[in-house]
Amino acid sequence: MMFIRTVEMRAAVATLAITALFAAAPACAQSKAPDAAAPATRADKDAGVAATQASPASASQSAAVTEASASPAKKKTLGQEVKALVAKYTPDRLKRDLEFKKAAALFPDFCRHWEQDLHERETNNRSKLKFNLKDGFETATYTAYGKVAGCESHQSKDGYSIGKISYEEFIYYLVGKSEDEAKHASPRAISDTHTTEIFRWDNGKWFY
Repeated sequence: MMFIRTVEMRAAVATLAITALFAAAPACAQSKAPDAAAPATRADKDAGVAATQASPASASQSAAVTEASASPAKKKTLGQEVKALVAKYTPDRLKRDLEFKKAAALFPDFCRHWEQDLHERETNNRSKLKFNLKDGFETATYTAYGKVAGCESHQSKDGYSIGKISYEEFIYYLVGKSEDEAKHASPRAISDTHTTEIFRWDNGKWFY
């Protein structure tokens, strides 16, 4: 009697074990399936993200190229060109252009004459020294001028002739125990100023 029950119990346990084995097999297959498919799914997602990220850049680049090709440089209208030509070739402007050719040709001589005038002005300043007694010495100052360093002429926007002359302007200091000694002493420069003077052409001549 005991032997029969033991056999029945063993048979029941074996039956339960077989049933559990068959039940577990599909579950294992289902649990392993996602792991095998996961890499392919991630790669597909990554590729999709990359494609999504790349497409806006490509679209913006193509839009920029289209915009650049569609916006040519602005050109003057026919009316603006005619207006510019009329302003350039009016009788008054043509007259000023002819005046400038003459003025520009004569300006170098005017510069040389101006340099001579500066030299004469310096000589006059030197001859009219005013002395002051300072610490027992006779002192005086006078203005002197360097050579013309710049001599140029050009036309204004409206066509008028303009000349420029540039040179150095010095203040010299003299000192001596007497006026005569100071006059013959070596002058010392105490000031140096770069000067530019503007001249205009009028009635066929250069004017200050």
